[in-house]
Amino acid sequence: MGRKRSNFHRSTAAHSLALQHLHIRHRFPGFSYQWASGEGIWRGELQPREMSAVYMLEIRYRLGKVPLVRVLSPPLARKPPHVYSDGTLCLYWPKEWGWRGTYLIAETILPWAALWLYYYELWLDTGKWLGPSSHDQISAQTTK
Repeated sequence: MGRKRSNFHRSTAAHSLALQHLHIRHRFPGFSYQWASGEGIWRGELQPREMSAVYMLEIRYRLGKVPLVRVLSPPLARKPPHVYSDGTLCLYWPKEWGWRGTYLIAETILPWAALWLYYYELWLDTGKWLGPSSHDQISAQTTK
């Protein structure tokens, strides 16, 4: 008889800030955590390539809302691609994927932020966004 698999990761209830923090601390131990007015705030450094800058990121998450990620330092170049007007990073296209409270920031948002930084560094080198870009492809199709 085989072991019964746990359904812990298949919960339909939103993960608490404490559980989000536990997973972030496990996968990204350099990130600090602060709780302020019902919002979890994580700050930590990521370096996308060995020769690139070390970026200080901030992730803000309030239960029932979408996690917001911004680069605190060093300052981003003027008008970088895939950044919203409020300075938060565009990590996915909401028409293709939507955040749910049952997702873990440590398994989705943070790895995607690391990839965003990698593609941002490539953009600095080449002037072209070489990462995934669904909304650019769709806008190009509608202009043809």
